[in-house]
Parts: sequence; C-alpha cells; structure tokens
Amino acid sequence: MGAFGWVHISGAVDCAQGPDKAVQFATGAAGNFGRPLSGSSNFTYNETTKSLILTGSMFISGTIKANAFDVITTTKTEIDISGSTSFGDDSSDSHIFTGSVAIVSGGLRQHYYKLTTASHTVQPYDSIIGVSSSNFVSITLPSAATAGFGKILIIKDEFDATRTSAKRIAVSASGGQKIDHSATYSLTGDSPALSIYSDGISKWFIY
Repeated sequence: MGAFGWVHISGAVDCAQGPDKAVQFATGAAGNFGRPLSGSSNFTYNETTKSLILTGSMFISGTIKANAFDVITTTKTEIDISGSTSFGDDSSDSHIFTGSVAIVSGGLRQHYYKLTTASHTVQPYDSIIGVSSSNFVSITLPSAATAGFGKILIIKDEFDATRTSAKRIAVSASGGQKIDHSATYSLTGDSPALSIYSDGISKWFIY
C-alpha cells in the first residue's frame, strides 16, 4: 500500500478512516506495518454510481484517456497551454463555440482549394476556391441549409488572362435555390471574384 500512496477499501469496518465512501490514502510517518491510512470528504468513491469525486486540484504528469470529457463550471473554463493545439481528426468534424472568439496575436487561416478541373461541387469545409483553369468552369454550391447560416465562401479567378463569356466561371445554386435571386452567377472579365454567404435556409447572398 505504501508504494501506491492511496487505495480504495470496500466493505472494511475497522481499518478504513475518514467519512463514508472516502478513498484511503497513506499519510504520516511509517511504522512497523507501513504508514497509517486516512480519508477525506474531498476524495470519495461512490460504488453505486461508479463515480470518483475529487474536490480540489489534480495534477497529471501522464495522459488522461476518456470516452467523454465534460467540463462543468459555474464561472469559466480556461485552456492554458504552450505550443500548438489540434482539434478534430476529419474534415467533416464540426466545432461549436458559444460566445466570441478573439485572436490576440497571430492570424486566421481558412481552407483553400486550388481548382484546376472543369467542375467542382463545394464541400462543407471549402472556404476559399482559387480557379486556376483558363477554360469554362462550373461550380455547384451546397444547399444553404446544409452549409448553415453565416457560411462564407470566396471564389476567385486566379488565371492571368481576361475571362470571356465562353470561358466563364459559372456558379450555380442547388435544388432550385438562389444566389441573390438568380439560379446562377457568372464570373467574367479581368480577375473577377465572388464573395457570398448563406442564410442557412434556401439562399446565398453576394456581399
């Protein structure tokens, strides 16, 4: 027991110390039978609910692994870490923040897709689409409801020549939806660009 520092004892009557459900831990000076046990209401285990409850701070030098990680607080939660952080492991992951996000130092980088083919269906993670083909290009938007309200998309002609009507970039809404009250929008001329946002229901708007 002394080698581990603490132990939970279930069903013991005479040797367990502290309040009901207290996790036992070694404390004090070692005697002939090791260090004496003690318990605290700040560190308990409920066998019925399978809950380990700690009141106070816990310092982990290794790795915490859990099926779910819920943070419950009455004031605020802070993530304070040095170095880089990574959230998610797939482009379809969605991370939702309630409140404002402030970037105090550094920059915001959005997903960029370099389009070199004749057609492209916009993906949920697309944010900036750079068209590098000099030929006619067709771009199909997702449903505004699928994209979600406030979804912003930038489409930019990166080719260094005037784009004629025959070689236009044709942006089409899906399922009878509209882009500023039209089913399609064409990019022609010198280095055209299109910035649009979704209302999350059935329309895309140019801004």
